[in-house]
Amino acid sequence: MGKLLKWTICIVCVLTGVVLSLLVVAFFVVNSTFFQQKLLQRTTDILEDKLQTTVLIDSVSIDLLTLDAQLYRLCVEDRQQRKMLQMDYLQADVDFWALLNRKIRISEARVKGLRAELHHHRHDSIDSIANYQFVIDAFKSDKTAKKADTQKKPKGKKLTFVMNKFTAEDIHVSYNEHSFSLSKLLYTQSRRNKTNISIDQLSAQWERTNKKGWQVSNDATIEKLLLHNENKHWLVDVNNLHFHNDNHHPRKNAGRPKRGFFDLEHINAYVNLKADVDYVKGDSVHGRLTELTACDTIMGAYLCDLHTTFSYNKKRIFLRDFVVRQHNTELRFDKGYIVLPSKKEGRTLSYRTSTIKGRAYLKDISRTFAPVLSQFSMPLNLSVRFSGNDHSMTFRDIKVFTDDQKLTVAAHGNITNLKDKYKLRVHFDIDRMKAEGGIKETVIKQFPVKRFMMKQLHALGTIHYQGSFNVLWKKEEFQGNLGTQAGVLKFYFAIDENNKYLTGHANSEFLEIGHVMDMKDIGPVAASASFKIDISKPRTAIMRKRLGGKLPIGEVKAHVTRASYKFVAAKNIDVEIVSDGAVAEGSLQAPGKLMDLSCTFSFTNTNEMQKIKIKPAVKVHLFGKSGADKEAEKAEKELLRQKKQEDQEAIKAAKQYAKAERKKLKAEQKQIEAEQKAAIKAAKQQAKAEEKQRKAEEKAARKAEKAARKAAKNQK
Repeated sequence: MGKLLKWTICIVCVLTGVVLSLLVVAFFVVNSTFFQQKLLQRTTDILEDKLQTTVLIDSVSIDLLTLDAQLYRLCVEDRQQRKMLQMDYLQADVDFWALLNRKIRISEARVKGLRAELHHHRHDSIDSIANYQFVIDAFKSDKTAKKADTQKKPKGKKLTFVMNKFTAEDIHVSYNEHSFSLSKLLYTQSRRNKTNISIDQLSAQWERTNKKGWQVSNDATIEKLLLHNENKHWLVDVNNLHFHNDNHHPRKNAGRPKRGFFDLEHINAYVNLKADVDYVKGDSVHGRLTELTACDTIMGAYLCDLHTTFSYNKKRIFLRDFVVRQHNTELRFDKGYIVLPSKKEGRTLSYRTSTIKGRAYLKDISRTFAPVLSQFSMPLNLSVRFSGNDHSMTFRDIKVFTDDQKLTVAAHGNITNLKDKYKLRVHFDIDRMKAEGGIKETVIKQFPVKRFMMKQLHALGTIHYQGSFNVLWKKEEFQGNLGTQAGVLKFYFAIDENNKYLTGHANSEFLEIGHVMDMKDIGPVAASASFKIDISKPRTAIMRKRLGGKLPIGEVKAHVTRASYKFVAAKNIDVEIVSDGAVAEGSLQAPGKLMDLSCTFSFTNTNEMQKIKIKPAVKVHLFGKSGADKEAEKAEKELLRQKKQEDQEAIKAAKQYAKAERKKLKAEQKQIEAEQKAAIKAAKQQAKAEEKQRKAEEKAARKAEKAARKAAKNQK
């Protein structure tokens, strides 16, 4: 019995020695260059047979002791013998002991010098076959079979994947006309749920075709991107994001000095931002944008700071404590939201804010939108409620006022047809406006324009205005009632941007024109007038060069219902004035029963009307008026009656239109508010249901865990 035991022990020792010897030999054989080159050749042959293309690998190195694998210079060609994928270096360190717990743990991996050339073009609206499609097709069947086998086998513990450190350097990927590259990416994950991602010199270039068929080149670069995650709390830091695009055509303001530099196809923007994301679950995200600065060196758009608290739930973005600052301008609102569009769910874009309050300096937006505001340094206090969708914007409860309250404006309005510039319409109703003291002149002096009749403007005193204005395609319209210390004036004027003319009409039942024009002998008048002023710079420049002068170029036709000069009262006076820019010449006709008074006059400066040159004329009717004169007078009265009736009808139609617009606006606002309330209610109900479901799932999980512990205890 002792000998048998001795022999058994000897045999076991010999076998163990043989096995260990074989393992040692196998270890050295597998680690040998000869074996690895044979394995490399075999692997390459299998890949070439599988992909039906050329696969080249310069060399590999596998260390079974440390489970460290390295691959040098990989090249895979597509079916057209083009180099589709190239890689200079690949290295991975695998944790062998983690495999015992069904974990694939890569302690460190590194990729260097990756190049990928991918193509998938369309020809005559037909998709061509992508040059990488054969790779997908080659492994698709294996993946399907593997999935079927997995379904047949009993489910066990899932295999998990963990990577502690990953480094990628010198990466370049191109897809058709698009390209992507990064200098370095570093990913690290610790066992304390800390994840850090650092990306250096991330860039992308791509081409797109705009609505006009022009090719727009786009280029984006991020100098540094940092992501830090600790216990599901993310910190994001984007340093020096640069975006540039070019449609290879002149800018929209080329040759148009009055137009701003705003052009979405000529952007040269630099952006820095920091965000703190404290909650991420499914489609829900909550966090705070702590810092955002941006500038466009060409447009002159500068954003010195933007910060807000945000929440995202796939359908909506909610904003709170929103603050935006430019050099001098600061605007803020307490809360707002954006409803995100979805064709699948039939949802369109919409947005709404609480009252926006702030202090604005219009010169901050001058280069971008309106160079004429470049000297507008007077601060304006602002409050407004804002809402809209992808077709229109609505502005409610607008209030604008200066620090001294000498200028106050209350208004409301909207912008419609945002997607069609030819149908775009900007409409605002000025509910009330007051300008007192010298604020009128102060406002006008903010603009670098020639100033006419400033003395007359000052003589009007405090101004009260109520009316509206429209901005249409190549046309602006203004109308309303102007109350002054010299009288009340009803007016309408339009600016024709196509033909470059300012046209309109005005009327007043009582206006102290003598006080306004510094002509004390002229008393209050009741009159109506129409005018046409040339605002074309080229035409005006020709006349200025030829004749000189400082007057506007145009004509005025007026009918004075009643007026007085010194102690003489007159009625039904027709006045016509024509100005060539240097001299304004006019005529006055005042027919009477026994005599007709008339005169011609001329002047060269509106600020020196006392120097006006007048040539009077008198026509006496010894036997009364002739039949022709009476008929002419009768026809003139009929024309005046018709004109008055037309004016009344026009005013009535304007009031009705304004009333209908206000009614329509209120209905739209009511509908938007109802939709928003319904959306908020639905969101709350959904959140409540999700919370209820979450609690039920947690309860079920706890119950299952308790049952599992009880079953385990019973087994013991």
